Amino acid sequence: MAELVVKVPRELEVGIKQLSKKDVNFVVCNALKEKLFERLMFKIADKLLKNSEITDELALKWGSELKERAAKNR
Repeated sequence: MAELVVKVPRELEVGIKQLSKKDVNFVVCNALKEKLFERLMFKIADKLLKNSEITDELALKWGSELKERAAKNR
């Protein structure tokens, strides 16, 4: 397993000192997994949508219409 050195801001230092090394490792690994997954998904989405004709405005319009329809069906 690879090792990673993390610099912790002072405001988090107190909380980290109250946890065991194992707990800190667990928290950092999970946070890293979530952020990596999020960034990779955005990277993939950007590649998939690079040539799309759907604009941000059109996507927002469709989202609003869908939200209205869902509200009517409740």
